[in-house]
Amino acid sequence: MNKSVIYTEKNNCQDCYRCIKQCPVKAIKIEGNSASVINELCIYCGRCVLCCPVKAKKYREDLGKAQWLIDSGEKVVACIAPSWLSDFPEYSINQFINIIKQLGFYAMSETAQAAEWVSKTTHTWLHDQPNGVYISSCCPSVINYISIYAPELKSSLAPVLSPMLTQGYMLKNHFEHDIKTVFIGPCIAKKEEADPFEKYIDCAITFQELKKWIHEEEIKAEILNDEYPAQFVIGKPEKGRLFPIDGGMLSNMKNNVNAADIEYMTFSGIKNIREIISEIPKWDLDRKIFLELMTCDGGCIKGPGTASPEGLATKRMKIISRVFYSEIDNSQNIDFQPKINIPIRHFDISHPLISCCYSEDEIQNILFSMGKWTEKEELNCTGCGYDNCREFAKALLEGKAERAMCISYMRKVAQDKASVLLQKIPSGVVMVDETLRIIDCNKKFAEMLGNDNLMIFENNPGLAGADLKKLIPYHKFFSSLLASGEEMLEHDFRERDNYYHISIISIQKYKIACGIIENMREPEVQKELMVKRLKEVITQNMEAVQRIAYLLGENASFTESMLNSILDSHETEDNKSN
Repeated sequence: MNKSVIYTEKNNCQDCYRCIKQCPVKAIKIEGNSASVINELCIYCGRCVLCCPVKAKKYREDLGKAQWLIDSGEKVVACIAPSWLSDFPEYSINQFINIIKQLGFYAMSETAQAAEWVSKTTHTWLHDQPNGVYISSCCPSVINYISIYAPELKSSLAPVLSPMLTQGYMLKNHFEHDIKTVFIGPCIAKKEEADPFEKYIDCAITFQELKKWIHEEEIKAEILNDEYPAQFVIGKPEKGRLFPIDGGMLSNMKNNVNAADIEYMTFSGIKNIREIISEIPKWDLDRKIFLELMTCDGGCIKGPGTASPEGLATKRMKIISRVFYSEIDNSQNIDFQPKINIPIRHFDISHPLISCCYSEDEIQNILFSMGKWTEKEELNCTGCGYDNCREFAKALLEGKAERAMCISYMRKVAQDKASVLLQKIPSGVVMVDETLRIIDCNKKFAEMLGNDNLMIFENNPGLAGADLKKLIPYHKFFSSLLASGEEMLEHDFRERDNYYHISIISIQKYKIACGIIENMREPEVQKELMVKRLKEVITQNMEAVQRIAYLLGENASFTESMLNSILDSHETEDNKSN
């Protein structure tokens, strides 16, 4: 199994760089035209998985491990995140518990019950702290971000296990470690959080994986008994079910929390969180402020492993409605108060990022190497995925990016290569758009137009923007190709004392055409034409030889050698003249 929580299927990864653009910490490395996640820098928010247009970014599926735990005969308890209320609204609470039992689980427990304990414990801890800023420790992506990118704030994190880990700890102790636990929720980062805590949570899967499992087992909601009172192990949750929406934790910590309450604040979305964390060191406080931070916009209900595509407002309303209003919960409430001391959490798993400070000369040298000599040439188009050209230059210095990611740089390289090839072609070449305005041409074409136009070419290489209709009388050939949409047209025509052959090729159908003009009276063209025709004679003769070889006998080889000797003599003469 791939151990990385997020990985790339390299064969499907294309040059779109969308994952870099979406990654809030740019924990992506481009190597061999493929974008891979840098695990040491990743916060596992899952944005790269969600945005990948070809689904090359994937998260590690642990469904097989969960099924194996059940098949092995272990008692396996499902720890369900409370956001299931919005992800599986088609099931009543009792139906959903019965579905979990039909999948083979020994019992079901909602982490909302542990969330209530986490809220109470955090609130108690907060009261004993001095003035300052304190941050919730429920969102693993927030913890990862602070641990790697703002380690100076690790002491501000509430030293309390997340609801998932707390629930696992409670269950293991309640059943005296005679069970296995599987967390099921909308979060990819929970997989990474669970890995070092297998003594609490044996496996973590997403709602997407659960939905796939239910589909595979062909479990239908209509055959489930909705009246039979199902049980929540170690207690039925109440307000803890609000945890997956932003502000849900605060609603459990303090009554009547509102937006004007400056002691308790809630924010969601990684962009907002990065901004807040960067500002915290500047705050001069004479009070305690507690921040509930969630990396997903709107909270866990919009996690990357969610099984429902519904919008934020719809999901939020379903959670609130099912908690407070519409649903009658017939499940039994088994009162449970942990008689154990749940351990505190130490945040020393991730290593902080050591940022390299690059000199201005180093950055400028990289920009110069891409043809960005002035600030005006730094387009900051974000096509490479980075916010601006200077950030891209730093990524190049760090070995995370490749020059080919810069669209303007690659366009310049392509144009330079095309210009070199264009000038080397011995025939006249001109490229025009649908209005017959010249896009580019070589010097040979300008020479065919006469000395006046050749002088213009010297001052304006390529004659870009010139009207072809005013330069040549045979412009109708180009119009004909562009109007018809054909792939290619060829014509012979006379102009004054010269005899020309023109091949017009469609570069972009109905939009761009390229013409190659040869003066058939020029000696180089005549020799090339003769060599070409001799080769055709040889080819045709050998085909005839194969058909009537029994008649020709030795004459076949004699004819071939004679023709080849003529061809060789002409090629030798050409080489001498060159």
